[in-house]
Amino acid sequence: MVKGGLGISLDEIYSKTKGPDLSSFLTEEKMPDSPRAAVIWMIFGSFCFGTMNALVKWTSDHTDVWMIIMVRSAVIAFAVAAFAASKGISLKVNDHKTMLLRCVVGLIAMILYFTALGRIPISQAVTLQYTGPLFVALLSGRILAERVSASVASLVLTAFAGIVLIVSPDAGTVDPDALLALGSGFFAALAYMYVRELRKTDSPATVIFWFAAFSVVGSLAQSATHIIELELNTIAALIGIGVGAGGGQLGITMAYHKANAAWVSAFSYLTVLVATFYGFVLFGESLSLADWLGGSLVVGSGIALIFAYPPKEESESGNAA
Repeated sequence: MVKGGLGISLDEIYSKTKGPDLSSFLTEEKMPDSPRAAVIWMIFGSFCFGTMNALVKWTSDHTDVWMIIMVRSAVIAFAVAAFAASKGISLKVNDHKTMLLRCVVGLIAMILYFTALGRIPISQAVTLQYTGPLFVALLSGRILAERVSASVASLVLTAFAGIVLIVSPDAGTVDPDALLALGSGFFAALAYMYVRELRKTDSPATVIFWFAAFSVVGSLAQSATHIIELELNTIAALIGIGVGAGGGQLGITMAYHKANAAWVSAFSYLTVLVATFYGFVLFGESLSLADWLGGSLVVGSGIALIFAYPPKEESESGNAA
């Protein structure tokens, strides 16, 4: 799903050398702004997430969502555990209740998103999953609890109009598969808010590892009996999904450490363009006028809302699901 450009990932990562130094899982140190580097990292992250989405869609024809979640999460959990062990980073959980809530809503978001990816055009699924920032604003009370300007209110209404065009292109009918993607955006927003809370008690490495581990456990029973049935190309695609998710988190996180958070958030919508490209080239997907118009309204409003209600500079970014 997945998420998407939404939520929290490896935000503590920054670059000291020619490549990213992940030792900042332990620190809050930031490097000077570099907008050009931020764009490069965001393009890299968007390409990785877009590739992950394409692999999920292809793999959904060869195995079920549970297997995709299990292998993807196992790859990420192994990578984070290996890194933590090499750096002596503790993965002990301090806030068990919030961590559990983050894992539960994140897993729900991922199930909904990956299911939708297998049923509707990639661009539709990604666009609807990117409604997360809108739900974050609403759920956190930043819009509901404040007197907002007419321009901000109009952006919220415009975004919802775009959602309606995608979910219900014909008056009186609703695409239930599109609702799955929209639901993933809602649960990803909840995940984002819980991860924001966990910043006070637990390291990014801990949050990422335990969400991945929880997802492995949560999907193992449904997928374990089918592991021996997998073909080699499907296994390779599943591993690629995990690598793509990790690369996307790394790219977007590095971008956030290179430039202003609101400015970088706007560029996260590059994932929608990459997903649309994959949909046309690999799957021969075509979009209706309502899809194009709805997607434009959602993305345009989302970018505008980012600048109207910019994320705090210290906030983490990535795929919350």
